Amino acid sequence: MVIIDQKYYSLFESQGIVRHYAPHEAIFMEEDEARYTYLIEEGRVRVFMNSKDGKETTLEILKAGRIFGDASFCEHSLRSVTIEAVVETRLVVVDTRRLVGVLHEHEELMVLMFQHLTESNQRMTHVLKRLIHYDATQKVADFILTSSEEDGTLPFTQQEMSECLALNRVTVSRMITKLKQQGLIQTSYGSIQIRNKQGLKALL
Repeated sequence: MVIIDQKYYSLFESQGIVRHYAPHEAIFMEEDEARYTYLIEEGRVRVFMNSKDGKETTLEILKAGRIFGDASFCEHSLRSVTIEAVVETRLVVVDTRRLVGVLHEHEELMVLMFQHLTESNQRMTHVLKRLIHYDATQKVADFILTSSEEDGTLPFTQQEMSECLALNRVTVSRMITKLKQQGLIQTSYGSIQIRNKQGLKALL
């Protein structure tokens, strides 16, 4: 996963402002004007869509080092999703027109940004595939594979997993127990660790 290295945070801060958001506080909503790009310095945010009947579909949960709001690179565009803080979160909010100037002056950051945005689009395509085509076991296995840290630790709660997978929490808990019994993962309080990555992949 491509993330923005902390050494670049000061560049974003020099062109924008730091804002703090409380849990469940909206950062922007669907149909809002897209003018700003956001860098997560601390915390996590939830990306979701609302149906006409008020049902929420969580697409992704983003953590520190991720950027969102890339629709602002397109002139006169509107937000297609709603994003809210999951926990106490600190963001750098930058007018995209100012960010473009910074990217021209720092080629390495520009390349990293393009890699980040390309990967974000690929991940969104994969999320839709998971929601549409996978059964409950496959959804949980795939989420663990694609969302874990490099050391194999999953930094999300079961509630957050259920929201991302469009499954209830009981089902997620049952699938985690099933994967644990198969020796594919191990669990401790509030933590999931991959034990057999190839075994998880074989389920997909």
